[in-house]
Amino acid sequence: MKLSPSVWLFVPVVGLALAHASDARACGGCFVPPEESTQVTGHRMILSISKSATTLYDQIEYAGDPSSFAWVLPTKGQVEVGLSSDAMFAFLESDTQTNVFPPPLDCPSPPPGCYGAAEDGFGSSASGTSGSGGAGAGGVTVVAQQVVGPYETVQLSASDPAALTDWLASHGYKLPDDIAPVVGAYVLEGFNFLAMKLVPGQQVTAMRPVRVTSTGASTTLPLRMVAAGTGATTKVTLFVLGEGRYEASNFQNFAIDPEQLIWDWDTSSSNLAELKQAGFDAQKGLTFLSEAASPFAEDKLTYTLGQVVQFNPTVSGYGDAQGTGAKDEYDQDVAHLFGTIDMSSAWLTRLHGELPRAALAKDLVVGASMSQTPVSPNYQAKHMTGKVPACPVYPPCDSSNSGAGGSSGFLGGGTAQGTPTTTPKDFTPSCATGHGPGSSSPALGLGLLVALALFRRKSSQR
Repeated sequence: MKLSPSVWLFVPVVGLALAHASDARACGGCFVPPEESTQVTGHRMILSISKSATTLYDQIEYAGDPSSFAWVLPTKGQVEVGLSSDAMFAFLESDTQTNVFPPPLDCPSPPPGCYGAAEDGFGSSASGTSGSGGAGAGGVTVVAQQVVGPYETVQLSASDPAALTDWLASHGYKLPDDIAPVVGAYVLEGFNFLAMKLVPGQQVTAMRPVRVTSTGASTTLPLRMVAAGTGATTKVTLFVLGEGRYEASNFQNFAIDPEQLIWDWDTSSSNLAELKQAGFDAQKGLTFLSEAASPFAEDKLTYTLGQVVQFNPTVSGYGDAQGTGAKDEYDQDVAHLFGTIDMSSAWLTRLHGELPRAALAKDLVVGASMSQTPVSPNYQAKHMTGKVPACPVYPPCDSSNSGAGGSSGFLGGGTAQGTPTTTPKDFTPSCATGHGPGSSSPALGLGLLVALALFRRKSSQR
């Protein structure tokens, strides 16, 4: 499986085009010609909801090797199209990453002032799991058209589904027969459409994340068009930034019960994946897992992401290949992300679904959660199996090493008592204290670069 290089959409609708732009196919979901076997397997989306505007980004996971891309996206009214960056998703992914830590060992604590005892009460052996004109003929109006980075975009309004289909086909967006009824339904419901494809001569490697903003607060994601071109199951991870905690309103919701977590010392892993699958199976996939939810501070993102833009613009994903214009694009992206949200009440919620095709027969509606309590992505298993490791033997603290190391503790962290689970042969202990949680360290920007690199590497291996 692969992750498309920086493919972000307003709604989860992607069309995979033929090698020649004149025969491009755009559609809801993923449609490819017989000679291509590309298939959309999942989406990561960010939905920013404020009183005056809604911005949605969508990152597509796909299997195969498409030659080029084109999209048809249902929208409400005229929208604003801009460019975003992979780094935005990498930050949110890292910030809400699910981790399971082993139960604390009944071991003696390290000598006071040594080894940087863990400050969060979690162990170092963690199982990290992660689981947006003019009138045309035949009742079609061109509301707006523009070139945005490597994309040609056109916004359309139509009252006749057949006329819209004909217009798209005549402009290189040939909709398959089985998606026509879905497009027709959106037309009759008053949706407009945003059609996008690469500028002639541009390659897939030139693709940039796309940001699409509509006026007003909108909480509906048009999932119906995703059904086309997907397999039996489509994975959807949705980050919602808004005032308060959100959840799915027209699907079931569930959360992981920490009491059921079991840590296996032999494999250094937990049964988290099995608990997730059981939750999805219990509702036949018609449900979303609340993976994380908590109040969100604006500077948590702007400080970290801003460092990358300032000191490493060429790898930030903003600006051109030389990083020119990165700061301006970053400023605009962040401004649209936060919109007019009251940041004193801002929350970031992460939802995850593994939707069967039957679930894609309706759009997803999100709303305020009945429970406005945080959901931590960090769990400590209550039960364990396998061979429990022996307690460590602490050498005397060498005061000459004071100031070295960091706050994450012995080997980057200990159990709830601050004890490590393993000790490398060449490890030299120190008496460091380092930065505490929430401190503003210059290493945060570097940390995001590492997270972004791992994010891209992980994606490329899918």
